[in-house]
Order: sequence, then C-alpha cells, then structure tokens
Amino acid sequence: MTGKKPGKLAGFPYVTGRLHGRKVVLAVTGIGKTCATMLTTLFVERFQPREVLMTGTASRINPAIRNGDVIVGEVTCNHDFGSFAQSDVMEYFAAEGPLGDHMAIVYPGDVRLLAAAKRAIRTHVPETASQHTPSYLPVVRTGRITSGDQFGITAARIADILKQLGPDLMEMESGSVAQVCWYLRTPFLCIRSGSNRTQNSPDNDYRTLSPFASRQAALFTVAVVKELGAKKPA
Repeated sequence: MTGKKPGKLAGFPYVTGRLHGRKVVLAVTGIGKTCATMLTTLFVERFQPREVLMTGTASRINPAIRNGDVIVGEVTCNHDFGSFAQSDVMEYFAAEGPLGDHMAIVYPGDVRLLAAAKRAIRTHVPETASQHTPSYLPVVRTGRITSGDQFGITAARIADILKQLGPDLMEMESGSVAQVCWYLRTPFLCIRSGSNRTQNSPDNDYRTLSPFASRQAALFTVAVVKELGAKKPA
C-alpha cells in the first residue's frame, strides 16, 4: 500500500491507502463470527466500499488441500446454523430473517469479483512451500468455504459437513460476513489459504502452518486487487 494513513472507527483501528491504484481500507477483524460481522457492518456503512474482500487462513477439511493452497469462495456457507437431527448430524434450514425473509445458509461469491479472481489465477505464481518435504507449489482455485464458531471439530462432524456441504476449507467468519454483505448489497468475495487439517485439537498445527498460509492468501488477494484495478480495452 502507498499513502498509508491510520484511523479508528468506533475504536477499531484501520489503515487507508492505495493498492495498485485502488483506494483500499484495511482492517483486521479478529477471530470468530461476532468480531467479523461487527467490523464488516461498521466499515461497510461508514465507507460504502465497491466490494469487500476477506482474506486469511482456514482449516483443510478437503483432504486434497495442502498447506498454502488458496481457495476463492464460489460459495461461502454456515455449517452450524440449524438443529442436530441426531448426534453430530445437522439439519440445516432457512430461519426467518430480519426482514421477515428466509435467511439462506449458502451465499454465492460476487460474479464480477469471481471473474477477476479467475483472471488473476492465470498469472499468479504462489511461493514454493519449501518448508515441506518434498516441496511443492501451492494451487490457487475456486471452491467452497464453510464457517462455524467451533475451532476444533470431531471426526463425526467433519464427515457430516463434507457429506452435506462439500467444502474445501473451514474457518470461522466468512459465512457470516457474506450474509452481512448480502443484506447490505455489497459485493463480497472470500479468499482463504489452508493451514492445519480440520481436526479436534488444531492448536499446534495451526500455529506452525498458518504463517505460510496467511501469506499465500494475502499475496493472491493483492493479485485480485491488481486485476480489479487493471484497465480493460473497450
């Protein structure tokens, strides 16, 4: 970013500046749905952005995903919004929303932002995962991301989520942020990179694997911003 200027909104710090010619507002949400939705609502209402990009790490619920692979959310969803029909098996439903509507649990990524991300995928080169043996080049692709408030999760819940929702990555925020942006009519896209496996006790693996994952997600997010700022021929 160039021309960086710090600020605060309702006590929450942020930085404004320009990234590849585009004006950006950068803020850290913190962990969990409540923090993420609170900051998203505040910042969308205050700055009226053209789009919201969310980036960070996520656990790898799809066994094919490696540390540092990046998933761009074609859809984001909430895996803990519903009732347990039986132990570890969730019954998902669309509950009544604030407008008397029925709130979905699945939200599509913005079509224009997805198109920009797909263009960026063609030229973006991730950093080599040289900390692994053998080393490899992480993959960037579109996919499905799901969210819930549980940091650790049992094998039975993992199996049910995979069966019903088919996600690639699991984290704690994007489903709720997508819902906020849906209601506030703000284009939204989630970009996440795989850190630890989705597991019951992820603490040590998360600390070890998240630095590389967070950097890959951030680098690709910058590539998407660059693509959005590129001048296209008439």
